[in-house]
Amino acid sequence: MPHTNTWEQNGLLRKFTGKIHPEEILKSNFEIHAHPKFEKIAYIINDFTEVDDLSVDVSHTKIYAVTDDVISNTKGKLNIAFIIHQDSYVNLVNSYRNQMENRLFKCEIFKTIDDAREWVDSQ
Repeated sequence: MPHTNTWEQNGLLRKFTGKIHPEEILKSNFEIHAHPKFEKIAYIINDFTEVDDLSVDVSHTKIYAVTDDVISNTKGKLNIAFIIHQDSYVNLVNSYRNQMENRLFKCEIFKTIDDAREWVDSQ
């Protein structure tokens, strides 16, 4: 799968690269939810800056939002940062973010990892 997970003291840095299919993101989400460290983390930073092709559409973001909302009932609060450079991905991330509005998982979009880290550290 074209992503790496780096577990940090209070969170997870997940970096995606290459061509990403919708099922890969969902499978990755389920793996993270099942990981023993997931219960204690405060944030996930999703770095999409090295993605060449993202074959995800709005219908997929709805599935991600529904499954994340279900797991949030057990997990509680979680801050999710998205780092993206591609303007074409903004609508997809906004779709997910809008669906997660007023939920336990809070989402924001950033251009740099430094901005994302500043946000997750301030929450």
